[in-house]
Amino acid sequence: MKILGNIIKILVVVLLVYVLIQNADQIVDLKLFTFYYPEVHFSLIILITLGIGAILGAVMMSFSIMQLRSEVRNLQRKNKQLTQELENLRNISVDEIPEDSFPSPDENES
Repeated sequence: MKILGNIIKILVVVLLVYVLIQNADQIVDLKLFTFYYPEVHFSLIILITLGIGAILGAVMMSFSIMQLRSEVRNLQRKNKQLTQELENLRNISVDEIPEDSFPSPDENES
């Protein structure tokens, strides 16, 4: 899975470099909401947009990672409880088992 992720990252970087090289001499006017930026290099706009997207993606992914880690901790805690309960049941002596938990011989013959 890591290899596939690395291949995708390399392809994105190669594609980005290709687009930046093709548009290295392009100068555009940027109108962003109420702001106006005249004569901005198109390559700079692409890099800034990619950076903002990467930061937003990392923030969104961090929320997901924190939620999954919390779930793992809860499941580990429950696993520990169940393991302890199983050990307690394994170590219980026959004398401690109540009589009503065994089926009576009359019930087995029916």
